[in-house]
Amino acid sequence: MTRAAFADGAARGDGPAGAEHEVAIRLRGLVQGYGGAPVLAGLDLDVGAGRVVALHGPNGAGKTTLLRLLGTRLRPAAGTATVHGFDVVREAHEVRARVASLPVFGGAYGALSGRENLRLAAALRGLAPEVVDVAGLLDRVGLTRAGDHLVRAYSSGMRKRLALARLLLTDAPVWLLDEPYAALDEDGQALVDTLVADARREGRTVLLASHDLPRSRGTADAIVEVAGGRLRVVAHLGEGARS
Repeated sequence: MTRAAFADGAARGDGPAGAEHEVAIRLRGLVQGYGGAPVLAGLDLDVGAGRVVALHGPNGAGKTTLLRLLGTRLRPAAGTATVHGFDVVREAHEVRARVASLPVFGGAYGALSGRENLRLAAALRGLAPEVVDVAGLLDRVGLTRAGDHLVRAYSSGMRKRLALARLLLTDAPVWLLDEPYAALDEDGQALVDTLVADARREGRTVLLASHDLPRSRGTADAIVEVAGGRLRVVAHLGEGARS
């Protein structure tokens, strides 16, 4: 299989302060399946630090599976995957310290308010309350007025905005975003675009799975199709091609 590559360079580092051409995500022969049926069939991929790559493909193609593997929530059946040079199986703790994930459905506690959810998330990350600007995070994602409401009363779009606020709690150099535009209105989708653009300027690497190919073209350096357990580069855009 032809390797999809979006940067060359060193395979290990702590980014985003590392070298511009450092490889942030590397897959070699990555295999995963369910019930004996292959979902990912020997993927090879290099993503350089500071790049934004969008994964496109139908439901069940393996996009979420790939993000879960990189986030250490699944173990590959075969092959290897590294994040800034750290193996997702042997060095899972190091990988988790460098990765922030956005799940499709948000993952908040409904019995807590939005503000309480952010405070809890910060505490679980070992962040002192005085260094976390919860009010600022709520304002950035458009939830200032709803911050003290219980999350069980939130719409799906509000839950996604809260998940974006949790994402911003971390300084992880790699973001794994699963359907970040889902459930959001136009303003919410524009917010995602802004956050991804900010992440790129900060040197972060972003791997996002999305059904919204036109939207992804406006934010990504490259579009990669996931289909039949394989990867195919649809477009290698580069900064000059993004709107």
